[in-house]
Amino acid sequence: MKIKKISAVLLTSVLFLAPAGLKAQKPIEDDSYKTMLEEAMKSGKYSLSQVDNWDARVKKISGSVSVKTADSEEWSRLEGEMPLEASDFVKTGGDGSAEIYLDDKGSIFLGGNTQLEISAIVKTETAFSLKSGFLAAKIRHFLNEKFKMQVRVPSAVCAVRGTEFAVQYSPFGKETGAAVFDEGSLLVTPMDEKGQTLGEYFLEKNTELTFTPDQRRLKTVPLAKMRRYTTQIALMRLRLKALKKAWKPLSQSRRADLRNKVLKHVIRKELNDGSGPKKSKFKSKVKNKAKRGGSGRAPKKTGARRVRPVAEEEEEE
Repeated sequence: MKIKKISAVLLTSVLFLAPAGLKAQKPIEDDSYKTMLEEAMKSGKYSLSQVDNWDARVKKISGSVSVKTADSEEWSRLEGEMPLEASDFVKTGGDGSAEIYLDDKGSIFLGGNTQLEISAIVKTETAFSLKSGFLAAKIRHFLNEKFKMQVRVPSAVCAVRGTEFAVQYSPFGKETGAAVFDEGSLLVTPMDEKGQTLGEYFLEKNTELTFTPDQRRLKTVPLAKMRRYTTQIALMRLRLKALKKAWKPLSQSRRADLRNKVLKHVIRKELNDGSGPKKSKFKSKVKNKAKRGGSGRAPKKTGARRVRPVAEEEEEE
């Protein structure tokens, strides 16, 4: 009987203590799960914002095109195509041109002598900084409060509302030009040399605005100077149609692999072109000495000394 009573008491204790134990363990499990997620996100294996970024890529079209990554101070020549990340730079030479793609939704043409920074590729806050040159773009849909895009130049900020536009900046005359073509609109905010805003100007279909920081009276006009980029806009329309059929999304790991392959290929090409480190002349001489036998000079011919006949010696006497 005593054994049965003890067993009953123990069973009752277990039943009462078990829920309390589970409740006590629950916060620990939650903390562990939270920590695991944080570590995964820090390691780059999991990212909630991954789907919110454009799959941005740059493609060389012609001439000299270079890229510079955020962790590099050197420009690398680009051949072919490379995925882009925030803080990358793209530069074209006088004979160069390139195109930047934002998934299959946007195509941006970069003309010669253009330098562009990809400031942000988040879809809700996309930003490009044009240091010099020009770009002409075609965005498939009108942008709204959810999807925003800016093109910044040293003397203005252009908020893109879609869908066909061009922006240019000359660092010599500090002249800025912005235009909208057959579709879309731009909200241009000019600034003076001190960074003070000079109002806002709304550009609609087939209008443009050109100005310098010292101008105070600005006025939007029908396409004139910026009409020169009509050809590039037409090209971007065709490019978007082609992208829609052929575009294939890239995973983050695949993007990283392609970036590494392109950059390694560029370095290898520079070495093959002779722009890499030169071989030491001293080392070359040492190798040549080893091949020749150690002296560095061609070995002298050795052979038996010619012995004159006895008859010749007698005649001399």
